[in-house]
Amino acid sequence: MTIVFLNGSLNPASTTRKLLEEVQTLLQKARYETDIINIGELDLPLFHPVRPAGAAADWLRERISSAEGLVVGSPEYHGSYSGALKNAIDYLDKDLLKGKPVGLLTSTGGLKGGINTLNGMRTVFRSLSAHAIPQQLAVSRKEYKDFILTEDCQKTLEQFVIGLDEALQHQAVAAHILLK
Repeated sequence: MTIVFLNGSLNPASTTRKLLEEVQTLLQKARYETDIINIGELDLPLFHPVRPAGAAADWLRERISSAEGLVVGSPEYHGSYSGALKNAIDYLDKDLLKGKPVGLLTSTGGLKGGINTLNGMRTVFRSLSAHAIPQQLAVSRKEYKDFILTEDCQKTLEQFVIGLDEALQHQAVAAHILLK
């Protein structure tokens, strides 16, 4: 099974990217194929509903269409997720995401941050008929040093991966039953 990661940070040294890589490592150990897409490298034009999408948007849709699940990460900007991520999501539709498990994570500046970012992403993915898993991950700068996560944060990350794995396995069983 393939899982596509969407990195909503434009910062090449982003903590969001590092967090996605931590999740990626655990999922690869569980024998998932993974692919991280850095939104900032796609050069997506600002979404416009009547203009042609272009090659970058077509490529993004194809990658997501072929994946069994997603992990979406964004830094917290002013209590929400990045505009670059929202722009990329605007190129997607329900047909691409219907029923797909989606894990949501954010990197934040403070210990209490992230919940609005996660809730915002959850709302958008629900409106696209995706299955945003209940497990989520918000990591602040105070929960790691040189990107070594605290013990509690590492446990939350592991529960996040377990939740995504369970949702993907459930989806695979359901698809098998429907195909009979």
